[in-house]
Amino acid sequence: MKTSNVLYILGYASIILSATNFLRGKAKDGQEQDIKERDGLFLGHWAPTFFILGKVAEDREKDGRSLLDFS
Repeated sequence: MKTSNVLYILGYASIILSATNFLRGKAKDGQEQDIKERDGLFLGHWAPTFFILGKVAEDREKDGRSLLDFS
């Protein structure tokens, strides 16, 4: 499996986990609610990072370069 595909999958997984945690936090009362909502928001911030890294990896794969080749 290509590195870019893995990074895209991680981006979508981050969105799903974020929504799940956030909505689970909405259903309960008390301090645990706040923690789950914050966890959901934190996980949601990772999605754009994974998508950007996936795009960079995809572009490098098209050029025939490795992800760590900076020349």
